[in-house]
Amino acid sequence: MSNQNLLKVLFLLSCLCLSLPSFSAGKLGADMHQAKGVQCQTCHGTDMKNPQYPTEETCTQCHQKAVLAEKTRNLPGANPHAAPHNGDCILCHLQHEKSENYCAQCHNFKFVVP
Repeated sequence: MSNQNLLKVLFLLSCLCLSLPSFSAGKLGADMHQAKGVQCQTCHGTDMKNPQYPTEETCTQCHQKAVLAEKTRNLPGANPHAAPHNGDCILCHLQHEKSENYCAQCHNFKFVVP
């Protein structure tokens, strides 16, 4: 095997090794939904060849916004579920990617988003 091919193989193996913890952790929102028996069609519609992008209305069919606002009412700084300008749930809770603190784009809240 040439040095160039060996370097390519080593690079690919290192990429694979770095990605394994994120796959094995199973902590994405979609993973948690699946573990609770929620089917993909619940959020993405019945035509999985043309899945729908979930909206806030999709999320609130199961997750009541008032209940979420009550659970997070004592967070320091502000309540992300009762903010005057909070948007769709999926701005923070990305489901198929690591969640993010969308508020941190403008504010200095240290929210940990599940």
